[in-house]
Amino acid sequence: MGTPFQQSLGLRWLAGDEPGQVAVELELRDDLKGPAGSLEGGVVSTIADVAGASAGAQATNGLVATQHMAISFLAPGRDGPVRATGTPLRVGKSDAVVEVRVVDRGRDARLIAVAIVTVKVIDPNWKSDGRDLGGG
Repeated sequence: MGTPFQQSLGLRWLAGDEPGQVAVELELRDDLKGPAGSLEGGVVSTIADVAGASAGAQATNGLVATQHMAISFLAPGRDGPVRATGTPLRVGKSDAVVEVRVVDRGRDARLIAVAIVTVKVIDPNWKSDGRDLGGG
């Protein structure tokens, strides 16, 4: 599922380890790496946005759009697969704030980035299965 862009990245949606979490995973392909051989920062940002928006949509039971995202890059993603897990921190009637942790599972789940994603509900009657949107 997901948008054509998300499909082109090869994103896979998974349940998180804890209730309410949504995880998104991708294989680290050569075409997603920068000149230094690590995952491009834009791809890391995209997977964080998708995981955050998916967790926000699931938590609010509505269609959401990303309103704000702050991300800190901590280490390079080199092996993969790379997994971003969104955990809702606060859920309101019209928005949600989600923490996203991005790890390189091929490097002992090394933490490569953390993000805070704020989403706004744009259609409260839409029902999500957690895999239908990617923010933006």
